[in-house]
Amino acid sequence: MTHTRPRDEQPIACTLPTLAAAKQQVEKWHAFEADYALNTERTDGSLTIHYAKVEDSVDRLRDLVTIEKACCAFVDWTIDDTLHDLRLIVTGTPFQLAAINVG
Repeated sequence: MTHTRPRDEQPIACTLPTLAAAKQQVEKWHAFEADYALNTERTDGSLTIHYAKVEDSVDRLRDLVTIEKACCAFVDWTIDDTLHDLRLIVTGTPFQLAAINVG
């Protein structure tokens, strides 16, 4: 039987298998944000980053978020591609949001 912890009880840590993998993921985020980031909105419980919406940005963001959902499961990762821009919405506690390396 598998027991899952509530999101607010999960360890606040990256679970990528190696430091090299974590570094590579951070580099991918930096490159993606340099190419497409427009602006960022922060509240106590969410981080919303707006990106230019083109085919490449949608594909790259989906790839990045797939990895983040596995390695940083202590926050919720949502992509909203229904508007004129592409949005990444990350929700969690202020402490959890401070631990992620995007935006």
